[in-house]
Amino acid sequence: MPKLLYAQEHFACQNYEKGKNATLEILNIPKGKKIERTLHDTEIVFMLGGRFTLSYAKILNMEVNPGVIMLFPPGSQVRAESIEDTRLIICRIRGILQLCECVSMTQIYNSRDKNIKEEFHTLTINDRIYKFVELMQECVDDGLKCGYYFETKMKELFFLLRAYYTKEELIQFFSPLLSHNSRFMNLMYQNRNARSVNELIDISMYSESGFKKQFNKVFGTSASDWLRDQKASLVYNDLIGSDLSIKELADKYNFSSVSSFTTFCQSKFGLPPGQIRTRKAEKVIMQKSS
Repeated sequence: MPKLLYAQEHFACQNYEKGKNATLEILNIPKGKKIERTLHDTEIVFMLGGRFTLSYAKILNMEVNPGVIMLFPPGSQVRAESIEDTRLIICRIRGILQLCECVSMTQIYNSRDKNIKEEFHTLTINDRIYKFVELMQECVDDGLKCGYYFETKMKELFFLLRAYYTKEELIQFFSPLLSHNSRFMNLMYQNRNARSVNELIDISMYSESGFKKQFNKVFGTSASDWLRDQKASLVYNDLIGSDLSIKELADKYNFSSVSSFTTFCQSKFGLPPGQIRTRKAEKVIMQKSS
């Protein structure tokens, strides 16, 4: 079997994805485990083994079996319970969705049959996609968790989807991302680390009044409250899932000082950042010892 060479160089690289919410994540879920998540990124999920029930949007306790690909837009509320030991691969998409350089998602969407309802549709994992996923699993199991590698694989994935699935299948699969409201939501989530509401307004290409109206329609809250909640979620995920120091996190999220970062954590989570990490580490140790 091939072995990953110069492993320590990979592990020490800044592009090596160590924490949760990596671009690519392999999940082995034991029978009976319940999962409830609010997604921050577009997620494409490959169902490789086992069975689980899914509740999402208008779907309630739908049984999902191996061999399908699912898509969930950012902001999705997803609940699942494994019926058997289950294996999934999650691919998180954080950039612009593009099937290839010549065909955009918008072009395909605009050519759709207007009678097609924007509902939850899956794709069947065909032979080409299965081999793609199988190789990706093997490389990740070897320890190859480079963000640059994952980015390259996502481009390959979209090209394979373009090459081996019909336009009708792709329209149905990606429709939750392609309506006007969904595109707006996706754009906001892609830029949820913006420094201010004004920055979001500039990105959206709306007038200030038009932006506020559209934002409230899509999210049901103000942009300022939503932006604070997103910042808190991103900070918390980095606190428990990254190796960045407290000072590095304060700089990453544009806090004026470590002190102001600590005050933010105290107000949002009820604990200073150091204690959040300590409690997380203690919980992991207890789980390993039990």
